[in-house]
Amino acid sequence: MRAAVKLPSRISPIRSPGRPRAGAFTEFEKNGQMNRCLGALLLTVLTLSAAAGTGKGPKDQWTDWFQRAADQMDLRAPGSTPFHMKVTFHALPGIVLSKKESEQIISGDGTYEETWVTPTRWRREVTFGSYHAIEVQSEAGRKMQASSDYEPSRVLMLLEALLYPIPRDLTSPSLADEHYWWKIENGAVGSQSYVKISRTFGTAKALIGYLFLPQGGLIQRINLGIVTDWTNSTTFGGKLVPQHIRQQGGTRDLLTADVTVEPAGPVDRTAFEVPGGPAEAGMTLRPLHYYEVHGWDKISEFHYITMGPDTPHGNIRRILDRHGVSREVEIIYWPNPADVQIFLPLIRKETFSPVTIDKTPCEFDLSMSF
Repeated sequence: MRAAVKLPSRISPIRSPGRPRAGAFTEFEKNGQMNRCLGALLLTVLTLSAAAGTGKGPKDQWTDWFQRAADQMDLRAPGSTPFHMKVTFHALPGIVLSKKESEQIISGDGTYEETWVTPTRWRREVTFGSYHAIEVQSEAGRKMQASSDYEPSRVLMLLEALLYPIPRDLTSPSLADEHYWWKIENGAVGSQSYVKISRTFGTAKALIGYLFLPQGGLIQRINLGIVTDWTNSTTFGGKLVPQHIRQQGGTRDLLTADVTVEPAGPVDRTAFEVPGGPAEAGMTLRPLHYYEVHGWDKISEFHYITMGPDTPHGNIRRILDRHGVSREVEIIYWPNPADVQIFLPLIRKETFSPVTIDKTPCEFDLSMSF
């Protein structure tokens, strides 16, 4: 049985460059009525010093917030209720500066279905344009079939939002390559209170932030220029399940998705059967992260495009395929996209030694913030 949980349909105090009206909140839902409020949060004035060292206690308070949200949204924890999930999504490109088909982001409509019984017995299937893939885990091991050995960028974005709303290195700080300090702030939009946890990245002004309801529910994240909203949540098996996901770069929609979940019910064992042997570690639908792969640190040595310390930063996203080739290079945000247009052909031609996991080549999201 699913019970409705009243969450704001849209609160946006976490801001990426180019989003409308600094300090403005968009509409949110309360008691069935739509209300519009204005806030006064100007995250563009966040500095590294302001983000350092607030909220420290016997245990980092921000870790508690991250862990609570992760637990609330973890449908796949051992002992969880078996489920069948269906997601219909629409993918859109970032800033388009080229008419060449080979330089376009794969976009359009797609579906994702998942049947989960236990952590060792599940099935995932994606159909997106000409791309189709099935990944299963069963007594025979993990297997995968795909129409290509490259997973499109928007598929990875969707699965990141579904599988890892809170990245594992935030709930297990030992996975991080350094200890980060976060700033914890409390605020309200009308009568709706919220908690914002944020930091800047290194010496840059790139913001990473999370927005929570007081009871710990996650409703928004910003990272590397991409803002993700989880809204219209219900409960299933004691877990929060956002029924709508929206990802934006600046004011531009990149992906919208509608999620339904229901009890798995009886599942035919053939649903977990895929011909062939076990898949290599690098052949998987799930997005892989820097703390579980090798080779990403060398990739980070590429030359940054610098345009002066006071220039607003921008974001370029690309996916490295399992051969180290740059795929689906796109501008997520840039104050004046024409300024970097000349560099895009060079970035598209860049190749690297493949990133690996368990010594097998894997796909990797190499997003860059300038």
